[in-house]
Amino acid sequence: MSRRRGKPPAEAIEVEIDSLSHEGRGVAHINGKTTFIDGALPGEIVRFHYRRLHSRFDEGIVEAVLQASPDRVVPACEHFGICGGCSLQHLAPQAQIKHKQDVLLEQFRHNGGVSPDSHPRYA
Repeated sequence: MSRRRGKPPAEAIEVEIDSLSHEGRGVAHINGKTTFIDGALPGEIVRFHYRRLHSRFDEGIVEAVLQASPDRVVPACEHFGICGGCSLQHLAPQAQIKHKQDVLLEQFRHNGGVSPDSHPRYA
């Protein structure tokens, strides 16, 4: 299967999610290429469809969660997944806080070259 820019493959792919992007998308690495997958959480095994292919990364959307993360919860809003306003409602609140805290610390290190001596962790 060629993974060049252009029309995404029609078949669904199964993959394990490695991490969570800053935007709340699952991150997987397929044949050495980063793929951002809407609706996926770290540690999950999902079946997804490609939405867009780019030269440096690809984008997809979950079709089915085959093995759910223990941090997956039922979203509170009935419109979750449709309107796109709240990308992390399927992630447990404490896990959301930890993710947002980790993103902030990464930004401090990357952009400011600073790192706190210690910081509270939510588990």
